[in-house]
Amino acid sequence: MLDQWLGPRLEKARADGLWRQSRPVARLGQGWVRVQGQQALDLAGNDYLALASEGQGSGSGASASPLVSGHSQEHQALCDRLAHWLGFESVRLFCSGFAANSGVLSLFADQPVFHDRLNHASLLDGSLRRPAKTVGGAFRRYRHLDLAQLKGLIRAPSLVVSDGVFSMDGDCADLAGLKALGQTLYVDDAHGLGVLGAEGRGLMEAQGAKPDILMATFGKALGAGGAFVAGPRVLGEAIDNFCREYIYSTALPLATLDLVSANLDKVQQQGWRREKLAELVAHFQAGCNKRGLPVLASNTPIQPLLCASSQGALALSRQLLAAGYFCPAIRPPTVPQARLRITLNAGLSLAQLDGLLDCLEAHHVPG
Repeated sequence: MLDQWLGPRLEKARADGLWRQSRPVARLGQGWVRVQGQQALDLAGNDYLALASEGQGSGSGASASPLVSGHSQEHQALCDRLAHWLGFESVRLFCSGFAANSGVLSLFADQPVFHDRLNHASLLDGSLRRPAKTVGGAFRRYRHLDLAQLKGLIRAPSLVVSDGVFSMDGDCADLAGLKALGQTLYVDDAHGLGVLGAEGRGLMEAQGAKPDILMATFGKALGAGGAFVAGPRVLGEAIDNFCREYIYSTALPLATLDLVSANLDKVQQQGWRREKLAELVAHFQAGCNKRGLPVLASNTPIQPLLCASSQGALALSRQLLAAGYFCPAIRPPTVPQARLRITLNAGLSLAQLDGLLDCLEAHHVPG
């Protein structure tokens, strides 16, 4: 369906002489670049004080948007690496996950789109940002993880949008069930990439079901910043030509690319991190159940501990901080029920986790 939805707009852009595409730019230093084999002075970027051109190696910024002169060989290398690792035709880099989701989903304003009710705000904003002249697409939300309701709502070829791992509950979408509906599937796996799957490819690897479009970030398990969107070639071309968040934003700094690449090496080579994290998650879930603590079932690092009230969540958070555990309270309207959103990481020890569990048992007030 992506070719049918995006193809005519791209063909019109070509016919009107408005076709855009990025060109990898090699930065040679002192204001010189190499583009398509030609060495030239860079008169395209926004490096007004020549600070970026004086930067050493990865210390320089991109100084321009990807479609002007900000898309370097290093940017393209990371795109190619992600595309090969995850099995997609094209990848585009964004400055944040919010920009990626809101920008790419705005491309589908004329198509019916269905969202899980607990989707992240960036996903909802992208689909809600529809021009006044839009006459086609309908926007609907279905009950959380309720595939039966979703199936009953669909009347025409549609875009189905879901978080992979839901950021406040820690539960996961059923990707195989969503794929079985036969619609175009967009998945935000910001909290799954690097964490889930034998090789860290995220929820799609863990469940053996691949979405049509994948968004994930570099600012969570990959420990850097920025985001990417992966999909078929036609989607990449549509982003180049119509996605305002991509077209009009300065490309990621080279230092960020270096950090992402280095941490991606660790994700791919150090499986012990995921094994340790899985052990901690299982230990925390078992410890909460043993102590009668109301933790939501989750096999991800996100461990939500429900509280009877917002005041109770704030009080528990303060008591934890006094004991040496930092975990802010999450309250309505962000979530329907106040909670502590406890996030585990591979650097914790079982002894530290037991100390946290004992503190929770001592101070949590039952609802």
